[in-house]
Order: sequence, then C-alpha cells, then structure tokens
Amino acid sequence: MVSRGDGFWLLVSAVAAALALGTYRRRIRLPRPDSGPAGGSLPPLSVVVPARNEGPNLRRLLPSLRAQVYPGRLEVLVVSDGSTDDTEGTARAFGARVLRVSGPPPGWLGKPYAAHRGALAAGGEWLLFTDADTLHRPGTAAGAVAFALRLGLDALSLLPRAETGSAPEAAALAVALAGLFAGSSRPESLANGQFLLVRREAYLAAGGFEAVRAEILEDVALGRRLRAAGYRHLLADGRTLVSVRAAPGFGGLLAALARWTLALGPDGPGLLAAALTAGLAAPLGLLLRHPGMGLLGWGLAAVGLLPWTRELGRPGAALLAPLGALAVVGSALWGRAAVTLGSGVLWKGRRVR
Repeated sequence: MVSRGDGFWLLVSAVAAALALGTYRRRIRLPRPDSGPAGGSLPPLSVVVPARNEGPNLRRLLPSLRAQVYPGRLEVLVVSDGSTDDTEGTARAFGARVLRVSGPPPGWLGKPYAAHRGALAAGGEWLLFTDADTLHRPGTAAGAVAFALRLGLDALSLLPRAETGSAPEAAALAVALAGLFAGSSRPESLANGQFLLVRREAYLAAGGFEAVRAEILEDVALGRRLRAAGYRHLLADGRTLVSVRAAPGFGGLLAALARWTLALGPDGPGLLAAALTAGLAAPLGLLLRHPGMGLLGWGLAAVGLLPWTRELGRPGAALLAPLGALAVVGSALWGRAAVTLGSGVLWKGRRVR
C-alpha cells in the first residue's frame, strides 16, 4: 500500500528531475564566443597558471598554450606554489615564465595568493587565469579576448567541457553542475576560475585576489566584486574552446565537491542546490519502503540528469543519478563536519577550513 509519505517523496523526485532538465536549458543558453582567431591585432595578454605539484597536468596544458594563434603579445606565467615535483622544470621546458612562491602568508588561501602574485608579475593589458588541468584549442585566447572586446566586457569566464574518468564520477559531477545552475538566478554572471579573463585595470580596481584572499571559491568572490564595482562580466559556453579534467579519481572529485559546498550558505543558492540534490537522491529511500515507486523515482531522476551526463560524454551515467546525488550529499556533509571538528578538508596538500 502506498503511503502519503511515499507519494510525497515521489513528487519530490519528479520536481527535482524537472528542475535538473530546466537547469540544463539554462546552461545551453549561455552565449558562445568565436572558436577561431580574430582578424587584426589584440591587446597584450598574460596567461597566469597557479600550479601546486601540477607537473603531469602542465605537460598537457602548456603545449596547448604554446600553440595559441594570438595576434598580439602573449606571455605564459606559471606560479609554482611550493611545488615539490617537476612543476617548475616542466614549465621552463615549455617556455613559460616561472614564479616560485613558498606558500600563502597568514590570512590567505593558497590559490588566491598564487594568482595574486602572478597578476602582479604579469605584463599584459588582459589577464587570463586558468587552471593547470585545462586544455585550450589554438584559437581560444584570441577568440575570448575578441569576444570580450566586441561585447564591451571587463571580464569573461568560460565554462569548459569536463572530462571524467568513470560513470560514477560523471553522475556526481552532473548533479553538482545541475545544483550550481539551480542555485543561480543569473548563471551568466557566475565567474569560473578554470578560465577567467579580466582586464587588468578592472582587476586592480576591484581589489583583485587580494580582496578575496580567504575565500574558498575565490573566483566566484572576485566575480561578485567586479560586478559590485560596476564592471561587466559574463559566463559563456566554452565547450568548443576549453576542456578540463575532473579531479583525479572518485575520491579526488568528492574532495573537490566538499571544498565547493563549503562556500555555499544555508540559504539562497545553497538551499536551492541542496533541494535539487536531495530530490535526486530521494528514490534511494523510496526503494526501501516501496520498490515500485522507488524504481519510478529512479527513472525520473535519470531522465532529469541525462542531458548533463550526455554532455560529459557518459550518457549511461544518468542511470546512477540517485547515487551521484548521494555522493554529493555525502561530500557536503563530510566537508561541513570536517570544518566543524577543526580538521578541515585536505586540498592540494593543505587544509581548507
């Protein structure tokens, strides 16, 4: 016999699935920059890569930056944040400038400090902050700068195509992405540090990464400061221009998601993201009480997540939607508990609290 409670949770699953489909429609409406180099000259550009023990990733990233077709001066600066592997040697081997920093001073987190030092050392009129685990098409830099100039932007973020190593990783990442878009009333205003292009003058006027030195999601915080100061920032669809590797392994992805959820508050975006995630996980509980309704809810969750997992190149991962949602919930609870207990989340060999 079906209880009213079971019916309620099935309805929750259906609403979450519909919301996940709606968030993907918002995702594909993001504007797309040109994928090729622009005609004429472009302003000097400095690419800043914060890197902590990123030797393997740099061997993939730096050749793609050397292959950029950019009609103007372009420099690549790798900021080695206390690296103990071959990060610095790899960067020099591919012709990048190397700036070594020994670690963040009190009051700073590691990545914003590395990005801050890189910005101070860079000479371009435009600064492109990008992660070591990204890969850029040859026309990416020129296309992004030309797009920003044409629209009169002061900053431009690209949302890359994400690469995952397994179906469980794809399911968890798809849930997290759907939650991110559900929690933002204007997703086109989100800043993404995987690819963040900003005019130097605007960067400095907004306080740069120094102003957000203790923020876990320093990119999102910097985007807010830029908009608060009246500068124009836009998030665009960068799937044809940039790709990014998800954190290595399922455990690495969960640690990354824990870090991300630590920055979400109990209301607004955090509440909406949590509601979507809980709704996608609800069929797990239904299965124990009413298997038939649980399987129906499971199917609804899979349909809702299918566009996201298809984008990640693993459409079959949608069948793991409730388990992916459970993984996101678990990583969030683990992150909160670790901070509450004082241990913090281990990220890049440092504790984030």
